[in-house]
Amino acid sequence: MNFRFLFLLCASIFLTQEITSQNWEPQNGANNPRNHYTAFTNATIYLGHGNWLTQGTLLIKNQRIEALGKEVQIPKQAIIKDLQGQFIYPSFIDLYSDFGMEKLEPKNKSRKPQLKGLNDGPYYWNESIKAEQNALQFYSYNEKQAKEYRELGFGTVLSHQEDGVIRGTSALISLIEEEERQLLLSNAAMQYSFYKGISKQTYPSSLMGIMALIRQVHYDAIAYQQLENKSKLNLTLEKLNEYAELPKVIEVDGYSSALRANRIGDEFNFKFIIKGKGDEYKRLNEIKATESSFIIPVNYPKVYDVSDPYDAMRLPYRKMKEWELADENLARLERMQIPFAITVADLEEKKDFYKNLNRSLAKGLSHDMAIDALSIIPAELIHAEKQIGSLAEGKLANFLIVSDTMFKAHSKILSNWVQGKEYPLLDDQLIDIRGLYSLNINKKIQFDVKIEGKVEDLKASVSEKGKDEFEKAAVKIERNRINLWFELDDESYRLSGIISDSLSRIWTGKTILKGDWVDWATIKKGNFEEKGDSTESNQFELSKIQYPLMAFGKDSLPKVGETIIFRNATVWTNEVEGIQTKYDVLIHEGKIKMLGYKINLAVMFPELINQVKEIDATDLHLTSGIIDEHSHIAISRGVNESGQAVTAEVRIGDVINSDDINIYRQLAGGVTTSQLLHGSANPIGGQSALIKLRWGQSAEEMKIKNAPKFIKFALGENVKQSNWGDHQTLRFPQSRMGVEQVFYDAFTRAKEYQSEWTLYHAKSKKEKKKAFPPRRDLELEALAEILDTNRFITCHSYIQSEINMLMHVADSMKFRINTFTHVLEGYKVADQLKEHGAAASTFSDWWAYKFEVNDAIPYNGAMLHKQGVLTAFNSDDAEMGRRLNQEAAKAMKYGDLSAEEAWKLVTLNPAKMLHLDSTLGSIAVGKDADLVLWTANPLSNYSKVKQTYIDGILYYDSDEDERQRKVLREERERLISLMIKAKEKEKKAQKVNEEKKLLYECETLEQ
Repeated sequence: MNFRFLFLLCASIFLTQEITSQNWEPQNGANNPRNHYTAFTNATIYLGHGNWLTQGTLLIKNQRIEALGKEVQIPKQAIIKDLQGQFIYPSFIDLYSDFGMEKLEPKNKSRKPQLKGLNDGPYYWNESIKAEQNALQFYSYNEKQAKEYRELGFGTVLSHQEDGVIRGTSALISLIEEEERQLLLSNAAMQYSFYKGISKQTYPSSLMGIMALIRQVHYDAIAYQQLENKSKLNLTLEKLNEYAELPKVIEVDGYSSALRANRIGDEFNFKFIIKGKGDEYKRLNEIKATESSFIIPVNYPKVYDVSDPYDAMRLPYRKMKEWELADENLARLERMQIPFAITVADLEEKKDFYKNLNRSLAKGLSHDMAIDALSIIPAELIHAEKQIGSLAEGKLANFLIVSDTMFKAHSKILSNWVQGKEYPLLDDQLIDIRGLYSLNINKKIQFDVKIEGKVEDLKASVSEKGKDEFEKAAVKIERNRINLWFELDDESYRLSGIISDSLSRIWTGKTILKGDWVDWATIKKGNFEEKGDSTESNQFELSKIQYPLMAFGKDSLPKVGETIIFRNATVWTNEVEGIQTKYDVLIHEGKIKMLGYKINLAVMFPELINQVKEIDATDLHLTSGIIDEHSHIAISRGVNESGQAVTAEVRIGDVINSDDINIYRQLAGGVTTSQLLHGSANPIGGQSALIKLRWGQSAEEMKIKNAPKFIKFALGENVKQSNWGDHQTLRFPQSRMGVEQVFYDAFTRAKEYQSEWTLYHAKSKKEKKKAFPPRRDLELEALAEILDTNRFITCHSYIQSEINMLMHVADSMKFRINTFTHVLEGYKVADQLKEHGAAASTFSDWWAYKFEVNDAIPYNGAMLHKQGVLTAFNSDDAEMGRRLNQEAAKAMKYGDLSAEEAWKLVTLNPAKMLHLDSTLGSIAVGKDADLVLWTANPLSNYSKVKQTYIDGILYYDSDEDERQRKVLREERERLISLMIKAKEKEKKAQKVNEEKKLLYECETLEQ
């Protein structure tokens, strides 16, 4: 521990006592001798939460506010500053900063642990978990950074080392040079993120791995807390428990991850303060429901250069809408009463802070909310409101003196006071002299002078006193010096002078008039008002939000399915009735109510007669929705957690991406249900998610409630890493023999874990009071669920030897493989598969795309089916997923299956594999109304989907699709026009870069 850290820590202990008891007075700086009073009189003072004090007096003594009010007794020795016409605001607080932090770099490129050893360990096993870290270990005051913050109005920052998943505690820092006065709190908050950081350890390698790691470390902390003898001290878990009551701040990569963070917090009964990405407006109802507080950046997208039509064509509509709507985010959060603080984090240049914030004010963010989000709210979020964040007696004297109401175009911060120390800012700012002035030369000649334009690019014009016609003039200012040139009535004037007062209202100087030096002066008689310059513009009409906010998004989200009767359809029931022509199907409240010939609603269902919608399905085919047993669409930041051989703890359900356009595309192909699977990077992968493709709904709404639980296993080249590259030699296994051993080792540990919990649950209540439950291990818990038949295995496989191997492992360890997926040599072992009770989810006609599939044949599916193995066709590919009807048809060519048998390969059979056949996979009374209306035989290449229903709700309609395409073209043209105009105004734009969408497949290792 270095001496600087020790000094700051001691100072923090003193100041922490002061914050709670107010018995300790910080040491005085050189410019603040004891009993030094300063009184600011006649000011308009913002107190916080919408409260104002007009013609008020603020009295400070040393570092603190001594008194505040209209009738304040001012000591005789006080310095008095008359602030008539000026405003006082609390100094701002930034809750997300790396102020003063040392930049960390990995020691080398090795993937082995590289613990830095800042404390005496032992530490947690994963380097990205750093709860034992304190920001002060990396802190060094940086005056250049501090000045940048102070010029923006900030007096305090919450700073931490931005590296790792759990980053340790942050420090609350005062932006003042005196070292002994900088530290307000040494352990203000515990910092988290959904980013791994610089750690070279292989785990975690995905977002789902990061989330699993956060869960596991918290369960480990619970188990650690229960230990009576902590002889095997773990410093990381010790500190995680010690600081359990601190506010917890987590950085996320967008609104979806904000919702993910909230679910983790709910699991452990705490609320994160979520540092978002500024896209919360996309799902405000879900964001509101989290009951979380947010830290919001104002790094709005720059306008794109779409002057080239080819660039415009390449720019996704989603990015266009983000550019248009990002600055509405704060106003929307305010209207929804979602608590938030504002940060300068993520801005490429801090100077853009006010420009962007003013855009939000113009879009409806209120002045008071903006101030609160920069002052009192951040103080409250970290429980420092008794000292900072607002102006009140006893608090630190952190405040701003502003020339006018904050955020007005002509308003400027004159000085920033931090702990009673003044930092004048006027000399460091471009002086805003815009406005209308009365000019007098030699006390005889009078003109009106108008200064307009941008502060950094002023435009001047002059007219004779009382006339409306203004002639162009030239103006130049350097610091507080000003030069003005103009010609009027054949007379040339060259004025040189200074801006005499802090508010730039008066200019004075000298000029030569007819050979003599004479005086001149101006006085401001009117302010310059920019268009939209208002501190109260909450009536701005916000744009409509689509769900999701991208092409083919929905304007509203239906909750309940319609009552519909399809008349005269050709119905593929997948039941004993087979394929029926001129059949009627009635759906109601998301379920299939009845099917049959010429259903008489008046007789059978008179209560529905007034609400039923009739669809003439003559010459159309009605089927149950296609079910994709093996899909990798709609997954965020990694389909594989490849960091370890066994990752049963990770969950695809954590990282569902509801904004993936492939959901909509597959609806257009008749898919209604998918199993989202972990990839095949490891022998035991992660837990899968069963979803319905409810386009527009949130990720949680897509999940099938109370669905059976599945997990992904894998065999072959991928898991032994033979196709990963020569450098991938650290992780076991490296051979097919090793893969087998991984399974045995994992289930041996799972059985021991089961036994521990069985023994614990067998104890009496009295015995349990004296004993602690075993440590909860999320990896072994998932494996134990397999042993208890509460979780089912889908295994990536190819060659017969490995298929037989895993069935042998399962038989010996007393569990069963539910499904072998791909299983391209399944035809060789069909009898063994049937005996084991395993299903086969295969490809229709893939072969020879890598060595281990050289023996694959397109007859595989039909042969397995004919041997009595429950067989299905899957996609494993986003593009194939929307053509599964054609994949099913191939079984008629390769194997002579009937149309009904072939169709079941993508409907009823995968429903049975997923244990969902009681509600899905066929058209039967009581089942979910997941239906697809086709223009022709669904097995035909010429057939198209006309409509797709899920739970009786229409999620895809070909006619609506055509209408949306037209609307989308018009919307793109509107946005392109806006961007071209914005580029002309801003005179700079970002280049349109090709957006390459990564389509996940089993072996994809990239995020």
